[in-house]
Amino acid sequence: MSPEEILLDVHDLPAPEPMEQALDALDRLCEGRYIKMIHRMQPFPLYRILDENGFRYKVISTNGGFEIYIWLSDDTIADQLPI
Repeated sequence: MSPEEILLDVHDLPAPEPMEQALDALDRLCEGRYIKMIHRMQPFPLYRILDENGFRYKVISTNGGFEIYIWLSDDTIADQLPI
């Protein structure tokens, strides 16, 4: 089984919409799902929330922005993401 992506492209949205969309998407995570968030900046307050609530994430810098991959810490399927 391969992981299912929840895509959040928030790079053009004003605050606090990126955070609100990310928090809503966290509620949809389950085994085998991950979030790919496209953002123009690093959402440091979101990282703190993820750390405090048992999520894992990886940040990749792109030309002019960031891709943030988020998944449940005990998700063995999403752990296999090729990132």
